[in-house]
Amino acid sequence: MKFAIDTCSLIALQYSGYLSTIVETVDIIITKKIHSELEDIGIFTDSDAAAAREILRLLHRITIMEVSQRATGEEELIEVALQKKCDFIVSDDIRAIPKLKLTNISTLFSTHLLYYLFRAGIISKEEGLIALEKMRNNRSWKENLIYISGIQLFR
Repeated sequence: MKFAIDTCSLIALQYSGYLSTIVETVDIIITKKIHSELEDIGIFTDSDAAAAREILRLLHRITIMEVSQRATGEEELIEVALQKKCDFIVSDDIRAIPKLKLTNISTLFSTHLLYYLFRAGIISKEEGLIALEKMRNNRSWKENLIYISGIQLFR
């Protein structure tokens, strides 16, 4: 399966502790803009920066695609998804979801990839829920739509 994934989703998945497993299991495609965003985030000293640096270490397993420059990484993901015939677009940018859905390519939150690992028998339900909590705490999601949808998946 092919997934076009945005910056915030990659960082959330790194917090889950399972991004390297996901990268080994499915094809991840990002844009040069997303790669640049990760580099920009990585220069700081906070936990997001540490996560971005870890993601950059996984780039040998991630496809970086050059596309026409757009205003946002999510807009570029649309082009990636269409050109590479991706199965899914993954974005945790709730404001971008309506635009992403115009592609007729299924759009998911990062939490869905944890559920995919569970359904594939790679992690247990308990491991998935623990990873979801790590994502929630590190991304300060509280009770937002991304977290709630993740909990619903595991029920």
